[in-house]
Amino acid sequence: ALPPKHLVALAVVAILGLFLVADYLWASSRSAAPSIWPSRLDISTRPTASPPPSEKQTKGNTSTGSMDISATFADLPAPELQWKQMAEAPVPRLDGAAIQIKNLLFVFAGYGTINYVHSHVDIYNFSDNTWGGKFDMPKEMAHSHLGMVTDGRYIYVVTGQYGPQCRGPTARNFVLDTERKEWHDLPPLPVPRY
Repeated sequence: ALPPKHLVALAVVAILGLFLVADYLWASSRSAAPSIWPSRLDISTRPTASPPPSEKQTKGNTSTGSMDISATFADLPAPELQWKQMAEAPVPRLDGAAIQIKNLLFVFAGYGTINYVHSHVDIYNFSDNTWGGKFDMPKEMAHSHLGMVTDGRYIYVVTGQYGPQCRGPTARNFVLDTERKEWHDLPPLPVPRY
């Protein structure tokens, strides 16, 4: 026979185990979400004083009803953005980087194919909707997954992936003077990273 202290401990472990199994079964069932905790919210685009509409209503092409969105994105209202097509880029690229300074968009490197990475910067001018300038990057600079920031003149490029075919990261960093189109080295990070 077990001493009373062990029986009490065993009973507590058994009860906790039962609660754990019951919780797992409840969480994995389809009807787990009670009505007070919906997984999706009905966000009305009308003033908050009126009740949310039961189904989406439209007036012409303008939506005046509600949107069914994940609760994750329900914290802030967002405007509907109007998209415009730009001039076609000089080269197709994947995982490149881009940053805007005034009316210019500097687009860096990126994959052309899995076996080829671009080693140049293309410049898009928002004022006249054209791709204009192009210049080379330093040979030691990463080609994709670049971190970058600007102060309005200089673009600071931090590490990234060097070369094609999903190769490893580099610790090298560079700064571009956009007025002179000149590259300068920055001290490397202590360890390489994407």
